[in-house]
Amino acid sequence: MLTVLLPAACGRGISPQEFADRFIAAENQAWKTGSIDDLKAIEDPAVVYHLPGLDLSGWKAHEDFILNGRNSVVDLKQTWKFISGENNYIVLTYTSSAVRKADGKNPPQSTSNDYLFVLRLRNQRIAEVWANGSTTNNPLAN
Repeated sequence: MLTVLLPAACGRGISPQEFADRFIAAENQAWKTGSIDDLKAIEDPAVVYHLPGLDLSGWKAHEDFILNGRNSVVDLKQTWKFISGENNYIVLTYTSSAVRKADGKNPPQSTSNDYLFVLRLRNQRIAEVWANGSTTNNPLAN
C-alpha cells in the first residue's frame, strides 16, 4: 500500500492512516465513555455530517448525536478500518452492532450498521463527512 504524507491536510508529518487512527480512537472513546474532547479537537466547529436521511451541521449537532445516541444503546461494538487516504480525503469502513433500548413505542431491538465513510479535511481538521450504507434492526426475542 502506498503511504502518502499529507502535511497540509492531516497535520505536520501525519499520514492519512495516522489521522484516521486518531479519528477512530476519538469516535470510539466518545461512544464508549461520552468523552468528546479528542473528537472535538480534530473536527472543524462547522463540520457537516451527511448521514442517510440526516444531515448534522456543526460540532454541537455531532456532539448531541453521539451523547443522545450512546444513551439509547447497550453492548455497542464498533469496528473501523482505514481503506485509503489522499490529499484532503480519507476513506473508512465501519461496522457496528448494539442493542437498542426499549422506549415507549418500540421494544428492544438488535441493530447493526455496515457503512462507508469519506472524511474531507480542511486546515488539519475534519470539515465534512459522508456516510452511506445499511442499518438492520430486529426485535429481540422475549
